[in-house]
Amino acid sequence: MKIKLFHILLLACVFFILPITAQSSDENPTKSWEDIDDQTHGIIRSFLVGVEYRVKAGIAIGGTAPLPIPLEIREVKGFNPLINTSVEAEIVKTFNEPFGLSFGLRLETKGMKTNASVKNYSMKITEGNSEISGVWTGMVETQVSNSYLTIPILFVWKPSKRWEIKLGPYGSYALTRNFTGQVYDGYLRVGSPIGEKIELNRAIYDFSADLSHWDCGLQLGTDFRAFPHLMAGIDLTWGVKSIFKKGFETITFDMYPIFIRLNFGYAF
Repeated sequence: MKIKLFHILLLACVFFILPITAQSSDENPTKSWEDIDDQTHGIIRSFLVGVEYRVKAGIAIGGTAPLPIPLEIREVKGFNPLINTSVEAEIVKTFNEPFGLSFGLRLETKGMKTNASVKNYSMKITEGNSEISGVWTGMVETQVSNSYLTIPILFVWKPSKRWEIKLGPYGSYALTRNFTGQVYDGYLRVGSPIGEKIELNRAIYDFSADLSHWDCGLQLGTDFRAFPHLMAGIDLTWGVKSIFKKGFETITFDMYPIFIRLNFGYAF
């Protein structure tokens, strides 16, 4: 909750500051070099050598999913992508037009909530003060809510002055981890599909401690410069590493974070 509140405040600051900055930069376009402060000198020098600084804020939708969908999951009854926000600082270096390289530092959340009907779904549940392992048949509700510090390193292609196409890897470190849920309207076979049958109305599970701190994957996106300083873009991030630690065997299949993010940015 604190992380989400922090993101909301950062988004509010970005959208409040950017219009003011854009307006102030256009008030006196004929300002002489002598009147430009040292900070502006630095930005102009960076621009002349092909370096641009950007700040971005975004909203993402997506989910953490197994690929392909395993046979144990019979039907997805509901899906809620939640509100996933991000703030990012980016440096873009242009080498030889139209090519360049982008370095970013992004604070982001990735989460979802699902409701599915399953059969013989490997599970470890908490019933009272004890844990029971086995295979579950019935309904499963899962909520994933993680926050990451992410570094994308992207190759940039500029087909025109307004458009940029980006592709490259990213690495993430999890600041907070949450993978929890409940099972209901079904039964658990202890140990194996032929084990003792225990009928349950409702029980909870928590695999948060079994999530890996590290994530990596590929990012593909495009940015459109609508105005000299203001831009909008869309990115697809696709994790190639399972969100669970090595050796975690309760869930028998790998799960990967896949998200699409719409972002807005300001270029200095």
